[in-house]
Amino acid sequence: MKKHILLLSNLIIIISIIIGFIGIVYRDTTAYQDLAEKHLENILSLANKDISSHVEDSMTKPVMVSKTMANDEFLKKWLSQEPQNAGNDTYLKQLYNYLNAYRNKYGYTTVFCISAETGNYYYQGGFNKTISESDEHDVWYYNFIKSGNEYDLEVDTNETKNDYITVFVNFRVEGSDGSLLGVIGVGLQVDSLGDTIYSYERDYGLSVHIINVMGAETSFKGSTDIFISEEELQKRVGITDSLQLKESETPIMQWYTSEGKRKCLITQYDRMLGWYLVLEMDTSSISQVFQERVKSNVFFMLVALAACIVVSTSVFINCNLRIVKIENTDELTGLPNRKEFSRRYSTILRKNGKRKKTLFMFDIDHFKNINDSYGHIFGNSVIKMVGQDLQNAINEYGIAARWGGDEFFGILLVGPDEAKQIMERFMDTLKSGEKNENYHVTISVGISEVEEDLSMEQMVKKVDEALYHSKESGRNRITIL
Repeated sequence: MKKHILLLSNLIIIISIIIGFIGIVYRDTTAYQDLAEKHLENILSLANKDISSHVEDSMTKPVMVSKTMANDEFLKKWLSQEPQNAGNDTYLKQLYNYLNAYRNKYGYTTVFCISAETGNYYYQGGFNKTISESDEHDVWYYNFIKSGNEYDLEVDTNETKNDYITVFVNFRVEGSDGSLLGVIGVGLQVDSLGDTIYSYERDYGLSVHIINVMGAETSFKGSTDIFISEEELQKRVGITDSLQLKESETPIMQWYTSEGKRKCLITQYDRMLGWYLVLEMDTSSISQVFQERVKSNVFFMLVALAACIVVSTSVFINCNLRIVKIENTDELTGLPNRKEFSRRYSTILRKNGKRKKTLFMFDIDHFKNINDSYGHIFGNSVIKMVGQDLQNAINEYGIAARWGGDEFFGILLVGPDEAKQIMERFMDTLKSGEKNENYHVTISVGISEVEEDLSMEQMVKKVDEALYHSKESGRNRITIL
C-alpha cells in the first residue's frame, strides 16, 4: 500500500511539474496543439474501448439467442410441417407460445419467424402477414436470403410495433440437407441501445455513430441518431475526404479539418456484428485557446516538455497496470480472482466456440479442521500450495481462479473425460506435496461440460451441484454432471 501511495505521489509531482512548464514557460502554439491532440487521442482511445465493448456485449446475446432458435429441432420440424398445417390453430399456437417464451425471457421487442415455403410471417403476437416481393417493406427478406449469410443485423421499421425503428437479428433456419426452411430472429428498439451510448457521449464529450455494412438492404432509407450511412456521416461531420473504413478490428484514428474546425475520428470494425463504430470529437475550442497564448517557439522547451510527458505517461501506465493486476488477482495464490474470471468467461467461450469446454469446481476437504488444528498460517500455506499446483496442472488447458476461501473454479478447453484425467493428476500431485506428515491434502471436485445456451450463473450452479455430490459420496473424488 505504501508503495502505491509513493508511486501516486511521484506521479502527482511529475504532473505538477508539467503543469508548471505549461503555465510558466511554454508559449509555442504548435507544441501545445500537438500536446492537446495527443491527449484527446488518449481520451478517444479509452472511450472507444469502453463503447465498443459495451456495444458488442449488448448485441452478442441477441445473436446467440437467434442462433439457438435457428438450430432448435422443434423449430425445424415445425417449419417443415407448416405448409400442411397453415390453417390449424392448435399447430400455429405451438409456434406463438415458443416465440413468446423467448420474448418474455429476454425482454425483446419482437421475436419473429418466417416460413420459406409459404412466406408466412409470424411473431409472438400471432400471424402478421404473408411476405411478398411486391411489398417494399419485405425487401430485406429477399436481400438477406440472396446474400447467403448465416445471419445479419439490420435497421428497419417494425410493422408489428407501430413502425418503431428497430435493430433486427436475422438467422437462417436450414434443414439437415441444407435446404432453407425459413428465417428466425429478434428485434430490439434502437432506443434501448441508444440510451447507453448517449451516456457515453455526455461523459466523454463526443459523438458516436454506427455504420451497418453487413446488414441486408431494407426499405428504411433514413438514419437515426446512431445508425447512419457513410454518406450521411460525411455530411454530419463535414468531411469531404474519403473516410478510411477498413475491415480491421484494430481502431483507425483520423484527423480532419472541416470549416476551420479540427476533428478527430476513430473507426473500428466489429466483424461479428458487421458494424463500423465511429467516434467523433471536435477539438476546435481547445485549439483556439492555445493559439491565443502563443508568442514564441523554443526548441529546448519542447524537448523538456516532451521528456516530462514521456516520464509521466510511463509512470502512469505502469501504476495503472499494477493496480489492475492487483484488483484482478488473488493475493495468496496468484490466480485470477472471482471477478476477473467472470469477466473473461464470455471471451473464452467466444474465442473457442467449436472446442469442447468443461468447468470444474473444487474445495479442500475438511479445511476448517485444518485451520482449527494447525492455525490459519498453516491453512494459508495449504491454499497457496493448492493454487500453485493447480496452475501448473492446467496451464496448457485453460484457466482457474480462487473462487473464495478454500474453493477454486476453472475452465478447461477439453471434454469432461479428459478434464477428469487432468484433475486426477492434480489430486495425485497434491498428495505427493503434503504440508504436514499428519495431514493429507485431498479435494472434492465437480465437473460439467459447458452448455452454450446456459448463462455463467446457471453453469456455476450445475458444477456446484456436482461438487456437492462428491462431498456427499465421501469426498476425495470427482463427480461429472
